[in-house]
Amino acid sequence: MLLRSAGLFYAVHLLCRELGYRNVSTDVEPDLDTMIKKTTPTQKKATVIGMKAGGFYNENSAPQGATIAYVYPWLHEAVAGLDVPVSTSALRFVDFGCSEGANSIQIMNQLVGAAHKHSKRSVEAIHCDLPSNNYTTLLHVIGNREQSPYTDPSVFGGIVAGSIYNQLLPTNSVHVATSFNTVGFFSELPIDRLPGCILPNGPSGQATRSTIAAHEKKIFEEQAQRDLKNFLEVRANELVTGGKLLLQQFARNDQVSTADGTIDALDNALRDHVETREVSQDAYERYIHPVYLRNLDELMEPVKPDSGVLSNLFTLDKTECYEVPIPFVEQFKQDYDAAAYAKQLVNFFRAFSETALQHALVDTPNTASLLDSIYTRAEDLIREAPHLYQFHFISVAMLLTRTERN
Repeated sequence: MLLRSAGLFYAVHLLCRELGYRNVSTDVEPDLDTMIKKTTPTQKKATVIGMKAGGFYNENSAPQGATIAYVYPWLHEAVAGLDVPVSTSALRFVDFGCSEGANSIQIMNQLVGAAHKHSKRSVEAIHCDLPSNNYTTLLHVIGNREQSPYTDPSVFGGIVAGSIYNQLLPTNSVHVATSFNTVGFFSELPIDRLPGCILPNGPSGQATRSTIAAHEKKIFEEQAQRDLKNFLEVRANELVTGGKLLLQQFARNDQVSTADGTIDALDNALRDHVETREVSQDAYERYIHPVYLRNLDELMEPVKPDSGVLSNLFTLDKTECYEVPIPFVEQFKQDYDAAAYAKQLVNFFRAFSETALQHALVDTPNTASLLDSIYTRAEDLIREAPHLYQFHFISVAMLLTRTERN
């Protein structure tokens, strides 16, 4: 489903009405209970219905923006390395996992700027996410052409709604594809409950209340690699020969992971609510935070030269595991304001965890107030002992080139 220009807003309005959204012309956050209960058949297995809406994700996605900005030079390298036939009238750039759009628009800015250094071809900029994603802000920017790159008359924006694990664009039609953090989310959960920890990777080294069995961790590891293989296969179908794919996600290295501190705090807050019987043990076990934090070797595995099962589809151009400084973390190192640090850290992980958590608590009375209580408790825990909830944004990334088709 490609939505553009004059029909862009109306088409999304009809889609949202069909799915049970509120009026998308307002800034009112969609009712999550309604969205969950009216999930379309194509999303029934999706582990999230989107990030926290109403502008909350945009306002609290600066850490993601920092990790993306680190690889902006890769985007310029990708565009410079394109071998585009003279007959090609327009370039197609696609960002998979756009959420509310703040970071996705900046990605397109970089790609368009890089492209126009080499040619004056028109650019088709496509943003992709789940049908249940909140596209309101992004639609406004595209439709009103009030923000770069859409102020440029040679740039044409659009939205394609669907799972990143499905083919979403025509075969052999995409010149540059990007995806940031999205591939870290499972396409589906391989088991229904996780009794000892909410994170499939298991708790951090500092956690004292959570555990995960080796066989449980193995199940999720295998699901994550199936998802990655599937993602790469459908992107290979979409990319033109010589097309580029820049794939990045939150990750872990040999010492820490991006989940350390954040998911520890959420897990402990949930456990406290289990102890007070505000959350049942059953609901706790059914909430599995639906992400897998790969290391660099796991990200590269399917496309490693010679050994990778998809090495015939891609050339592996470059890879890196890196950490970027996060402003509120750096500020805390300077002023030791634990309250400010706790608030910003909780807002950061609430933006991407709340919808999945609500799904697990959907049958619990007063879900909205319970969610507020859980995240408030997480903030209290961090403020009281910030040294136990240190945050490091570890990322892994790779740049791939689509090989020649047989």
